[in-house]
Amino acid sequence: MAVQAVDGKGNPTPYLLMALMLISIGTLFLSGCIDLGESGKVDVIITIEPQREMVERIGGDLVSVNVMVPTGQSPHSYSPLPSQLLDVAVADVYFMVGSGVEFEINHLSTLREQNDDMVVVDCSEGVEILEFGEHHDGEEEGGEADHDHGTEDSHIWLSPGNYRTMAGNVYLVLIEMDPDNEGTYSENYKAYVEELDALITELESMFEPHDGREFLTYHPGWGYFGDDLNLTQMTIEEEGKKPGPQGLAALIDQAREHNITVVYVEPQFDISSAEVIAESIGGEVIEIDPLAPNYIENIRDVAVKIKGGFGS
Repeated sequence: MAVQAVDGKGNPTPYLLMALMLISIGTLFLSGCIDLGESGKVDVIITIEPQREMVERIGGDLVSVNVMVPTGQSPHSYSPLPSQLLDVAVADVYFMVGSGVEFEINHLSTLREQNDDMVVVDCSEGVEILEFGEHHDGEEEGGEADHDHGTEDSHIWLSPGNYRTMAGNVYLVLIEMDPDNEGTYSENYKAYVEELDALITELESMFEPHDGREFLTYHPGWGYFGDDLNLTQMTIEEEGKKPGPQGLAALIDQAREHNITVVYVEPQFDISSAEVIAESIGGEVIEIDPLAPNYIENIRDVAVKIKGGFGS
């Protein structure tokens, strides 16, 4: 999918600036391994907490990980603290999500200024990044709307299949940066991928009886998850804003039409509109967190909650 390179005034967009900054990634593979310093560990920066599990499970004791967007904060609005920039200054590699997360678009240049030697890796390599309306049957639902940060859906990690691809990118970079420990990385990666594959198989079996069902979320973050399992995500938020009275009424009608009794909310967002809809349909509000740590455990928990909303 082509990304707009300039805005209406001919100025480069953040996406183009990001692409230019990422050109330096290739230098890693030309220069070979890095100097790991006295610790003997690869100092890693990640954007969001869900990335931690893949890096730590693959890297084990050979990596040290710092997250830029802490638990409880939103990557749509968070800015790094001075103490975090100190971590960046000594980092060996920054594993970006790479799919258009606002934190990365807004702050990548600042992070690079702290450390010219830090390798920046786009973990979305090999993942198909979709627009919000391209998700499973998303164009049929008025709630599946454009985000306030553009039309591309950046929440790729919420698909376990995409997450598996991202983990593969992490693995390839770690063995390139630290070839002396390739055997350890390979063993860890193989074991972790087996767990991810088991999760994917488990979820497919769990949702097979619910093929094509709809689920209602406040924030449109679960489209890739729905795609994996042939589910349709309906959303309350429209263009990053709460719906007006007419929009709420339409969503209530849609929820009733599709026998929806649960509205799923994320802890990073106001849930008042979700509560209004839930009360109107005689349903309930349930929290699911796209930024929780312990990825496999969290995705399994989310799946159980969404399946529970479908009833027996």
